[in-house]
Amino acid sequence: MKSVAKLSIRMAFSCLLALIPLVAGAVTVDGLYRAQVPVANTSASAQQAAYREGLRQVLMRVSGNREIVDSKEVAPLLDEAESLLQSYQFQRSPDGSDELLMTFGSVGVNRALADLQVPVWGANRPLTLSWIAVDSGRDRWVLTRDDDGLNERGRWARAFSEAAVKRGLPMVLPSSDVRNNRDLVSEIRGQFMDSLRAEASGYSHNLMTVVNISRRGSSWEARWLLEGPAFSETGEIRGEPSSEAVAVAVVDAWSDLLADRYSVDAGQVSESQRVDLVIDDIATVEDYGAVMSSLQRMTPVVSAGPVQASVDETTMRVAFSGELSVLKEYIALDKRFEPVAGEVEAVGVASQPSQSAADTSASTVGQAPDAGQQPEAAENPTASTEAAPQEGDQPAGDQGADVGLNYRPAASDAESADAGSDQDFESLYPVLHYRWVGDGAAQAAAE
Repeated sequence: MKSVAKLSIRMAFSCLLALIPLVAGAVTVDGLYRAQVPVANTSASAQQAAYREGLRQVLMRVSGNREIVDSKEVAPLLDEAESLLQSYQFQRSPDGSDELLMTFGSVGVNRALADLQVPVWGANRPLTLSWIAVDSGRDRWVLTRDDDGLNERGRWARAFSEAAVKRGLPMVLPSSDVRNNRDLVSEIRGQFMDSLRAEASGYSHNLMTVVNISRRGSSWEARWLLEGPAFSETGEIRGEPSSEAVAVAVVDAWSDLLADRYSVDAGQVSESQRVDLVIDDIATVEDYGAVMSSLQRMTPVVSAGPVQASVDETTMRVAFSGELSVLKEYIALDKRFEPVAGEVEAVGVASQPSQSAADTSASTVGQAPDAGQQPEAAENPTASTEAAPQEGDQPAGDQGADVGLNYRPAASDAESADAGSDQDFESLYPVLHYRWVGDGAAQAAAE
């Protein structure tokens, strides 16, 4: 039963990755601060161990540094994992075991890393197109996003998908159209880059990788090349025993390189506590004034101002104090800000099954203020309630959604920026998207 459940979860990765080519250029990664950890039971000691492991996963994903999470400097932070926890929820997995779903505070985690002088790899990350050829000794093939079956192709595709999700690396495989293209296999194995760049022109991506995997006796080896607009890196691994081990080793190497290139220096983290709000339907000067007035009255908001405007949408940059989730709760109090849903392309860490009330319990550190209480109650560190949405959570009512990472288009202007430039990846926090439904907007829509 356990193996069947695990296989069904893995199959979800490949299916969901098929959605990624719909986005253009860089992507925003939501869910970097969430973790899902198996627990033996619901005892306090089991919870503390899960908090520690969950934070460890988040720190590796956010820092992009495998070594730092096992260092003696980080050990005290892991011991205090509960202090960074925003919400948790027990859930029953398909095989009947218990899991703990956790959301850690993005600002708290970023500041904790900065205090340790560890750079932070933000939410805006490059989308990587991967050409991966496998030589099993019996056959050769190119991995595609539709390789989700129970065969060897499916196992290799799932292995790379899982490894990419674990490190928060947006990755896309080519479409199934290339599955039987024997010439493409030769181009990948020979690293004929001009031909591969031409093939890649039909896919949205920032970076491109080429990987050659071959069986050598009872183990596997891989040679890879990672290419960006201004860099090219190569590497090789040997002696890995399985597809999962090969994928982890290769993706870890890529993630280490990219985090080192695109992460924000620790000294800049405290200066980067700002988030962009994309707001649709600001139709009049009165609407603009109402938006500004509303934002400036919110307790967490330090400053707010426009950074980009078009006929359809306006981007406001908001500097804020506290946690991003608290700012979102304040925005939710003004019903004229209507969240824009349905644009997130999900790439889940694991499928969340339907649950009865007996199968799940939840707790949230801090709860959303409502119209009948003072806004400051949102920062109550001891409140406990039904789990409220946090950064990157699925919209309310989407309880069957996958738990884990979500990838969606970055909000940068692709036509005016060089795709893949360092400036495209400076954002620490996901862009928030709303529709303004104030009186002016409603009147303009009616006309």
